[in-house]
Amino acid sequence: MKKWTLLLALILLIFGGLKYLGFFAKGYSDVLGKPIQRIELFDLSGKNHSFDELKSQQTVIYFFASWCAPCYPTLSLLENFTHDQTTKTRLLAIALDEDIEGVQAMVEKTGFTGNLWLAKAGTSLIQQRFFGNENRVVPFILKLDADTNIIERSYKLDKLEQWQAVLIGGNSLKMASGL
Repeated sequence: MKKWTLLLALILLIFGGLKYLGFFAKGYSDVLGKPIQRIELFDLSGKNHSFDELKSQQTVIYFFASWCAPCYPTLSLLENFTHDQTTKTRLLAIALDEDIEGVQAMVEKTGFTGNLWLAKAGTSLIQQRFFGNENRVVPFILKLDADTNIIERSYKLDKLEQWQAVLIGGNSLKMASGL
């Protein structure tokens, strides 16, 4: 009987670990066209936010982390669009990071003054492949429609022209990534 109990405990532990690591998470094709998964969000001042605030306008979400070296130049580049009235698409940066001081230091270093939220669950959302992030990486970019449904994703937009095409030109992430 002890052996069966230990075996059952081991199986449950393995499945729990696999679930935590995102092995049973929804893939991109499962979330495409569906509302973005709701998570707890807050800004650097501590105010809570919700993806429901993004309804009524297409939104591009730039997911990043303070430990992500390629995220620094892109976040700095995105500052060009934070106060641009000609953008057709809203821009939101979300830190998938538990290190609030690191995020604050990154914001200061890059000069980013745009809309920035932090995910309370931090890096675990990367591990669990939230939002169809099958590669479990940052930077990760999503485009939402006006009802917060996921309509596109990209892993690489890092040039001014690419971001202009998306935010001002209203082009797709796929088209812009080819620029």
